[in-house]
Amino acid sequence: MTKLRAGLTALFLALFSVMMVASPAAADDAAPITRYHVDVNLTPQGVAQVKVDFTMDFGQFRGRGPLIVLPTLQDDGANPDEQYVFDYSNIRVSSPSGASSRTSRESASDGFVLRIGDENRWNNTAQDYILEYDVTGFIVSDHPQSGMDEFNWNVVGPAWDSSFQDIKVTVNGPTGVSKAACFYGRGYTMECESSTSGNAATYTHSALQPNEPMQVVAGFPAGTFGGVQQEKTRKVTAANAFELTPATGGIAGAGILAAIAGLFAVQRRHARDDVYLGLTPGLVPKPGETSNVGPQTKKFPVAVQFHPPKGATPGEIGTLMDTTADNVDVSATIVDLAVRGYLRIESDGQREFVLHAASAPRGDHLLDYEAKLLADLFKGRPVRHSRELRKAKFQNVLPHAKEGLYNSVVRKGWFKSNPNASQVLPVMGGALLIGGGVMAAMFLANFGWALISLPLFVLGVGLIAMSGKFRKRTAQGSAYLAQAKGFELYLRTAEKETLRFEEGEDIFSKYLPYAIVFGVAERWSKLFAQLGAEGIYQADTSWYIGADLMHGYYFASAMNNLTHSFNETMNAARMDGMSQATGGSSGFSGFGGGGGFGGGGGGSW
Repeated sequence: MTKLRAGLTALFLALFSVMMVASPAAADDAAPITRYHVDVNLTPQGVAQVKVDFTMDFGQFRGRGPLIVLPTLQDDGANPDEQYVFDYSNIRVSSPSGASSRTSRESASDGFVLRIGDENRWNNTAQDYILEYDVTGFIVSDHPQSGMDEFNWNVVGPAWDSSFQDIKVTVNGPTGVSKAACFYGRGYTMECESSTSGNAATYTHSALQPNEPMQVVAGFPAGTFGGVQQEKTRKVTAANAFELTPATGGIAGAGILAAIAGLFAVQRRHARDDVYLGLTPGLVPKPGETSNVGPQTKKFPVAVQFHPPKGATPGEIGTLMDTTADNVDVSATIVDLAVRGYLRIESDGQREFVLHAASAPRGDHLLDYEAKLLADLFKGRPVRHSRELRKAKFQNVLPHAKEGLYNSVVRKGWFKSNPNASQVLPVMGGALLIGGGVMAAMFLANFGWALISLPLFVLGVGLIAMSGKFRKRTAQGSAYLAQAKGFELYLRTAEKETLRFEEGEDIFSKYLPYAIVFGVAERWSKLFAQLGAEGIYQADTSWYIGADLMHGYYFASAMNNLTHSFNETMNAARMDGMSQATGGSSGFSGFGGGGGFGGGGGGSW
């Protein structure tokens, strides 16, 4: 028994191997900027007229041109529910060195990207560019801490992949500059050179590493820009999108209650098995008799059955029990075919197994799904090794067998339609409701009313969660289910004194595939090993090569492992087939560092 147990363990381990593939990651780089000169002219209305004159050295890193990210939204560090808005206009790009200045504008998160250059034209030398634009939103009028009108700008943002050299910024205002400051580095904590002269402030720095930002601040007398106000917009966050108010809470609560009530109504009407009304569970009307059919409203006690339902195979019973044709049902079918004489199973005691085809026994016939399973496994060959079954050409063995089981239980009248397909409609409906809830939440979040979309999520998730209930059995299926549960009870509780032997039949092997389906193969094997050791009963396990029933514990474990090994191998075949297939401004004065407005990032492409 011990040898068979290890052998079957190996068999099922071999049948369930899975292969995983990992993909490498790639890193990006960008051409350095060797000169970065910026002139900013501030109008009395608070418009910043920006001109950026820079050189990008493609001799160090080949590319088509610069990529420049300009932010249009930036979080208000003092108020997480708001964002500053920056408006750009009059964007112009040119190249004094003759490089392509063709520019496309692409949307990006909280901003946009300027892609400069021609896709089919590569640069291998340093090129000069001039970028000009007007932007509003960088002026803070009469700052409460400094008492000045502040121009506070991240002239180089933290998202630049390029390094910078020779950085010079000049800011010209409509009146004399009262104060200037310059900061760089992570957190904008290190000071760079700044000076003032009349209406102008000048800032210089020698070099910046990639992703190292720089901030410039110029202070003017309060009122210089006519009290211009920064534009802000509401930022949608999880907290304010689902804001709980009497209105949103009341509507959402009522909707959720209605959704739950609707789910209960759907379950009562569409997700309960039919039964024969007035008949004892497990009985079916006699030929010529009629019986009323209705939904099952209560559970019935299970009565012991000493035989499996008549004409029902182990795989069919497994599908009927949980409405799902799974790997265990297919494995039990293979063991059943071996017991009936259509093949022999040989195990090496490890993870490998061999299937030997045999001549069809007299007096037995194959169901359609059984014949298909044998054909898919052997493909005309007399012997099939588990190593062969892991190849891609066997990837359809499990899907074909499962589909055949579904078709078989429908033909027997246990289900009105394929139970696997019966839950597709509620799953699709649930997915549509969840999708609708997402879209509704995204729209309503702008007004803080996303909470009222929750009933759609409740209804959608509920439909998906109960979709398995839509695999409802017919009254005929419910009757056979009662018989199957009675037989399961017998296999789970039978003792050597209560076993019912049938003359000329090996009930151990005959019922073993059903025990596999019910999850009691180990108990069933140990029971008969004990009978064999006491000389009461000798089971015929000639269908299995590798162990005998006398080694009860080994044989029992082998039965469990056989199922697992077969699953591993078939899944390995399927896998083989598939393989051939920006920082925020805090609201504090810019003269304390910590970052200003705008910035963005960029690089080359």
